[in-house]
Amino acid sequence: MDNNSLKNASLFDNDPVLYAAWLYYQDGLSQSEVANIMGVSRVTVVKYLHLAREKGFVNISLDSSVFSTIDYAIRIKAKFDLNNVLILPDEEKNKSQHTLNMNRERLAKAGAMYLSQIISDDDILGVAWGRTIYKLGNYLPPKSLKNVTVLQMIGAVAPQPDFKTAEAAALIANKLSGCSINLHVPAVVSSARLAMELQAEPIIRRNFSALNQCNKALFVVGNTLDDNPLVTTSVLTRSEMAQYRALGAVGVICGRFYDAQGNPLVSDIDLRIMGISLAQLRQIPQRLFIAGGGENIQATIGAIKGGYATDIVIDEVTALALLELES
Repeated sequence: MDNNSLKNASLFDNDPVLYAAWLYYQDGLSQSEVANIMGVSRVTVVKYLHLAREKGFVNISLDSSVFSTIDYAIRIKAKFDLNNVLILPDEEKNKSQHTLNMNRERLAKAGAMYLSQIISDDDILGVAWGRTIYKLGNYLPPKSLKNVTVLQMIGAVAPQPDFKTAEAAALIANKLSGCSINLHVPAVVSSARLAMELQAEPIIRRNFSALNQCNKALFVVGNTLDDNPLVTTSVLTRSEMAQYRALGAVGVICGRFYDAQGNPLVSDIDLRIMGISLAQLRQIPQRLFIAGGGENIQATIGAIKGGYATDIVIDEVTALALLELES
């Protein structure tokens, strides 16, 4: 050690373990910097720091408010046999409750971040439509990939003030340097016969066949309340939504309804839906599901029980509900 180092070390009763611990944990120096100051090797510093923890000179604790969601994610992943779980911490615990729109913004940002991490060259990504998906496309960071295709998984509805079905897939594809394929048909047509005739058209048949080639999917939770976009965009009437609720429906994915256990619910309306089926969706290897809000908890539980998701992005309210659920 040099004279200054010796002088400083004397403040610690010339105990190198105490001195190393102070420099590293209190002064925030790197192990290499500590080694240079003390005139020892980095390996020696590592040993000093290990001794400091063993002797109780240093007590390292985790902030439970920061790490609680990590614990939740690990437990939910194991409980439901999921590939990955990302939970948004409740940043407003001591403030007023999130508005629905604020929560949607946070979920869209988190979903965009996660999608950017898992998407890769040659992927064929099926996407649903909706406000959260549209916002996600805007938040998705540009990524230079090769041969990425983004497919719309359900037909279109009329443009809405806060999202456009035809633009969502194109927006995501553009961010990923890929191409998009849209289903240029309504989400629901007037008759089962018309649905069959449209799907027999060569270009539409090719687009529907392409859905079977998807290796990744992106979709959001949908409940069965009357403010569901399927109703507000006039895809379904309130009476038709009530019909599904009477059958036991708790949620909907790409226009396809399911019950509390995730079982598909089929009615005459299903024959008029122009989109991917739940059976097809379940065959896609990686399925990213975004869900949040107390009003969507039952729909989220049903979707997970039905095996429609492999990866989920959820808020803390939903995470707690999933943990409280009896196996």
